[in-house]
Order: sequence, then structure tokens, then C-alpha cells
Amino acid sequence: MKIAVFSDVHGNLKALKTVLKQIKEKNPDLSVFLGDVFQRGTEETECLDLLKDSGCVCLKGNCELYVEYGVDVDPDVEYLREYYDGIRRKLTDEQMQFIRQMPLCFEKECHGHRILFSHFLFSDIHAAYPFLQLSSLKNGVFDQACQSKDVTKYDLVVIGHCPQN
Repeated sequence: MKIAVFSDVHGNLKALKTVLKQIKEKNPDLSVFLGDVFQRGTEETECLDLLKDSGCVCLKGNCELYVEYGVDVDPDVEYLREYYDGIRRKLTDEQMQFIRQMPLCFEKECHGHRILFSHFLFSDIHAAYPFLQLSSLKNGVFDQACQSKDVTKYDLVVIGHCPQN
């Protein structure tokens, strides 16, 4: 089974079109977007519409959580309140409905192997902000989470969200 995975579009329509074209050329059996349509670029709504019509499994990232619930779910992003309030005013009801129905994760069995796709690892999947904080990459919490039964029950865990400089 051939699987295409991508993440963190952040409003870059040109990059998204390029990736989707490359994916189509490779003709995978499954395509999964790991979340984060918003924040940074200027063509977020166009990216959202393209993803909605792409046939990809589209997962919710932290940026979609901020659109859906506001930045109060994550005290680390108070500085983005005005941006996300503005995005919510721009979105149509259909676009908001698409965001609301995006799942947080997707499980797939492939040739007897269990795979989990998610934007990031979870601290509490039932919380308004379910993901580990990004600081967990530096303080050892992420490494501990990787050893948890919630993660090790899978043969492969595929996440986005982790920028590398």
C-alpha cells in the first residue's frame, strides 16, 4: 500500500497545489493531511477549500482547534487571538462545518501493521487542547510520551507539527 502524508500547509496555496499535484502523479492508495491549514500564509480559505475537495483524509491540527474553539484552549498563543478571530469571521458555515468534522487522528491497518496518523502526540485526547505543548520537544515530555502504551500499541505513528530549523 502506497501512502502519501503531508502537513502544515499554513496558508501557502502554491505549495499545497504543488504537493497535491505530486501526490496525484504518484497515485497513492491513501493520502493523509496531518493538519494546520491556517496561520502564516495569506490564502488559508483557498487552501481549506482545496483540501476539502482533494479526497485526502484531513486531520485537525492545533490551528484548526484555534479556529474552532478560539485561542483560549492554548494559553501559549494568546498573541494570535486577533488573527484567529478574523479567520472565524471570514469562513463560511460550510468551511466551519468541515473544520468541526475533521478528526484528531486516523488509524489504519496496513499489511498487519497498525498505523496512527495525527498532527501531534496527545496529552489528553478529551481536552479542548488535546496535544502536547510544543515545548515538550525540549523538556523530555515528548520522549516519555513516545514510550507510552498509547503510542507503542502502534507499529508506526506518523505526526506533523514539529518544525525543524
